[in-house]
Parts: sequence; C-alpha cells; structure tokens
Amino acid sequence: MELQHLSHNHPLVFNEERNRGSDQKVYCSECEEEISGPRFSCGTCGFHLGKNCAMAPSEINHPFHCNHSLNLLARAPYGADLHIKCALFLYNIAEKKMEISFNG
Repeated sequence: MELQHLSHNHPLVFNEERNRGSDQKVYCSECEEEISGPRFSCGTCGFHLGKNCAMAPSEINHPFHCNHSLNLLARAPYGADLHIKCALFLYNIAEKKMEISFNG
C-alpha cells in the first residue's frame, strides 16, 4: 500500500515490520516519537510516519476549539502549535464524552 502524504514529496510505502534491536531505531517525522510498530516509509530519503500520524485527518473540527477547524500542516508556522498527538488524543476523548452525553 502506498500513501502520498501532505508532509512529504515522495510516495510512502506501508511497512508492517516491527523494529528489532536498538541499532535500528526509527522516528516519526511528524510527531518525532520512536516508531516500534507499523509505519509508512520513504525508500528514497528515510522519511517515516507512524501509522497514526500517517492516517490522521488533514482537518478536524475540534470540540475544544470551536471557532474554526484545525488543519494539519507539514511544518509549524510558529513554535506554539498544538502537537498532532495531543490534537488527536483530545479529539478522541471529547468525541467519546459527547457520545456518552447523547446516548446517556
């Protein structure tokens, strides 16, 4: 499976292999955390995305920021941006809370 991600020029190929051994550490180019499981990788330049970062929506309507939608950008325009993992985590929590409220 190939993916063309907004944050990278080359196509990314899905890799299900888990990292084995400390000398093969791979880091996500989006969230900068170590990837130990499935990932999307660029064979040309060594760019990697963890599966969650690669599959994150490019825009979310976040319940904690109701004024306008949040857009995923390839690079932060300034230093104090909402980290992708925080945005998705908080979004999932809020979504579950709203589901519980409506379903009672």
